[in-house]
Amino acid sequence: MQRVLLIPARFTDHRMWAGIPERLARRAAVSHLDQLISLPWTAGSDAVVVGLARSQAPAGWDVVVAAGQACPFAVALGAAGLARGIVLAEPEIPFDRIPEDVDVAIEPPDADVLAPYEQLVAALHDADPDQWRTLIMQVVRQTSLAGLPPAELDLAVQIAGDHAAETRAELLAFEAASGADRALPDPVQLAGLRARGQWLDQLTALTIPIVTVVPAGRRFVAETIGRLAAHQEAVLTDGTILVGGALPGAREQAAAAIERMLNRLSRQD
Repeated sequence: MQRVLLIPARFTDHRMWAGIPERLARRAAVSHLDQLISLPWTAGSDAVVVGLARSQAPAGWDVVVAAGQACPFAVALGAAGLARGIVLAEPEIPFDRIPEDVDVAIEPPDADVLAPYEQLVAALHDADPDQWRTLIMQVVRQTSLAGLPPAELDLAVQIAGDHAAETRAELLAFEAASGADRALPDPVQLAGLRARGQWLDQLTALTIPIVTVVPAGRRFVAETIGRLAAHQEAVLTDGTILVGGALPGAREQAAAAIERMLNRLSRQD
């Protein structure tokens, strides 16, 4: 039986893949990396993830699927020979790594959309853990996608609440770094930004198939990956699969992309 490894986006967990493991289970053994190891999110943690993942499965997996900020982990596993194919779901790419001739069309959010998040900024230092968790869950409900199925919204709220402490720690770290950055020269700031995209350089050396799954409105992400990866397929979905806005149809498209990757690898055996 083929093997699939799912790696969730930051501030989420294995529940973000709702419905996909059950669909894949008909033809593959599915594992969740966050259930096998404690995912490290600090800079330079790719090597740590590779070592821990190898200890769990020395032979690796047929397909490694990662979402959001976890995509560098999937690429690192591929570079280490622990994946025969990779699926990158909505990877985050620094803007300075997007080629100049790739059209980036992102509409800035309305001021009203950002207003609910002001509550988080105001409570960042003063709220106790329970108050913070409640506030995070409240903001997720307020900012959810219109027409989101109730079950999906409830799942997003639950996951956000369970990871509220991590979110707070990240916001506090960002606040501290923002204050420090103002005293740094521009070259240092640029070097830090480039470091965030170093995982993209690994793509050029990979010879395994890669699928990039992104909403149609973020086509530029798939185009950027395509410039670097020799064997990339782009899948444009009708919406995000990430927690807080995931639509069942988009998840089905992502699951179908993983199944096609499994079929492709089966033909190579």
